[in-house]
Amino acid sequence: MTGGVLQLNRFPEQWDKLKANPELVPNMVSEIIRYQTPLGHMRRTALEDIEFQGKHIKKGDRVVMWYISGNRDEEVIEEADKFKVDRENARRHVSFGFGIHRCMGNRVAEMQLRILWEEILNRFERVEVVGEPERVLSNFVLGYTSLPVILHAK
Repeated sequence: MTGGVLQLNRFPEQWDKLKANPELVPNMVSEIIRYQTPLGHMRRTALEDIEFQGKHIKKGDRVVMWYISGNRDEEVIEEADKFKVDRENARRHVSFGFGIHRCMGNRVAEMQLRILWEEILNRFERVEVVGEPERVLSNFVLGYTSLPVILHAK
């Protein structure tokens, strides 16, 4: 939620697009999740010897997957470092994992963000960031503990 507020302030032209076309909210939700990436990484243990992209991984080796890196992969996502509420492939993120390791709460998170932004658009002209964000002190959780804002009523 905080990441979305922050990015819409950093990319004000995206707020303008959203205000002009509120139907973009569901797509923007996916873009927020891709851009913000709630968790930075996940560690797994290899169950067998494999070769992956020219690298040998032995059974028992620990492998770290960086979700944030996957969500900014320029080979998959064009202009990946830009926040775009109308991005064509916004749902193509890996923020919730993939396959059998997909987060069970992903739909709840998407629903919460969708409802939040629908209500913000209905009630406020804008949400203005008025101070620096404070981040969670973690290399695992990529979140915020504080973001001062002013809500400007319609």
